[in-house]
Amino acid sequence: MKTLKLWGAMILLVLAGACTDGFEEINLDPNNPTEVPTSYLFTQAERGLQEILNTSGLLYAQMWAETQYTNTSRYETENLDFSQYYRGTEPTDGTTGMGGLYDLQEIIRLNSDEETMETVSVSGSNANQIAVARILKAWTYHQLTDIWGDIPYSQALQGRQNFSPAYDMQSDIYPDLISELDEATAQINTAEPGIVGDAIYGGNMEKWKLFAQSLKLRIGVRMSEVAPDQAQAAITSALTAGVFTSNDDNAVFQNLSDAANDNQYYQHFLTRTDYAISNVMDEYMTSLNDPRLPVYASPTGADLAAFAANPSTELTINGMPYGVSSDVAGSITNAAISFPGATVRSAASPSLMMIYPEVLFIQAEAAARGWIGGDAKALYEQAIMASMNFWNGQVSATNFDAIYTADIGQAVSGVKEALEAEITDAEMTAYLAQPGVAFNPATAMQQIAEQKWLALYMQGLQAWSEWRRTGYPELTPAPDAVEGRDIPRRRGYDQIEFDLNKTNYDEAVSRLSNGNTMASRMWWDVE
Repeated sequence: MKTLKLWGAMILLVLAGACTDGFEEINLDPNNPTEVPTSYLFTQAERGLQEILNTSGLLYAQMWAETQYTNTSRYETENLDFSQYYRGTEPTDGTTGMGGLYDLQEIIRLNSDEETMETVSVSGSNANQIAVARILKAWTYHQLTDIWGDIPYSQALQGRQNFSPAYDMQSDIYPDLISELDEATAQINTAEPGIVGDAIYGGNMEKWKLFAQSLKLRIGVRMSEVAPDQAQAAITSALTAGVFTSNDDNAVFQNLSDAANDNQYYQHFLTRTDYAISNVMDEYMTSLNDPRLPVYASPTGADLAAFAANPSTELTINGMPYGVSSDVAGSITNAAISFPGATVRSAASPSLMMIYPEVLFIQAEAAARGWIGGDAKALYEQAIMASMNFWNGQVSATNFDAIYTADIGQAVSGVKEALEAEITDAEMTAYLAQPGVAFNPATAMQQIAEQKWLALYMQGLQAWSEWRRTGYPELTPAPDAVEGRDIPRRRGYDQIEFDLNKTNYDEAVSRLSNGNTMASRMWWDVE
């Protein structure tokens, strides 16, 4: 992942939100020019949180494959440090961490403290700022607990007061996240000024309410196999309160075309070619004649070079073998495989936090389970079409030729048109009617899960989590998996936790069925 250049150099902060001497005094002085405005903290936090949407989920869900060093897709690296997602801005000099939970907690503090709340209200009403910070915290904690399981939660972000936070059990975190989202929704006052510095919704507080309740849907359905009553209650409550009703409501971080604010994969693919579309996803989509494939993946480099010389050349997609050894991967040339498509690695390609198709798939599953009224078939079909329409929007906004010219090092034009990348209504209708896609009540849960997996492209953590919850699609472990390991069920806690928070680390590990390994299942991931 590239460094967040917009915010300067990263600093090492302790998980609980360590701060330098004088931190409180600086932040409590509204006249001190070094104080960080909450509008800045919002933008920093929103951008930094996109780092959680990392590549590991795309690899574990077998959407992407590694092309050179295949350690992650062979499950070699078990542990991952989660402290990076807690730390935030260092107010004394403006340098930063990734921008995350600490920044959001600081927004809440500044808007709650009588000495600062009036000053920071220039960035939106105090209530609205607090509500959005709570929603973003809930989104973040949900990502983190779904990666590691039990994590610091109720005792986290306490600064000097607690450098050794306990690890809350995931079974306790989930209900509290739902409560947080409900309270934040109720706290929003659309008659008061919206927040400033919001790169997700531009301060539209109605959209934030919809996002909060849509996120509650996601959290609810994740509990389906372990706490079905809680799952149903969360889903029905969210639908009553109001969720996304179109792609106009999507929660996305809109990256920009300038080098300081671009999509994290844009600069990466300008200089590196570490990831390609996997043969698993390529073959699955090809078998269904899925019209999203040329949107999700690029043509091979060889075809693009031939197309540049002869526009009648057929452009084909060829997935990279998933989970092979680095030696095997290194023997496959870049020209022979397909990289992620232009729509997901252009400078301004958005980072996806949650979008409308997922909301429809959750409703389709809930209807199929009998948890809500409605037609599961209709909701399932609407979800697929919503996904295709979302990607149509990305096709329209993307300069295919510029991306693929950079890929092959020679000018190429007319690629979007040759690929017929924009999906027509006729193609959508034909897709829904074919045997592998047409809704069948007898196999509804599998169909919904598999189509949801396809629609969660570029939301790798969600695709991986849904595979763990449902078992669909039926993925097989990497052929060259390290020590014959299975597909990971979680990431392990990093050594830094053992070193700095051993007592609580040991207690958390003692609750894991297979110790601090990727084989241990978390609370909602039942066999």
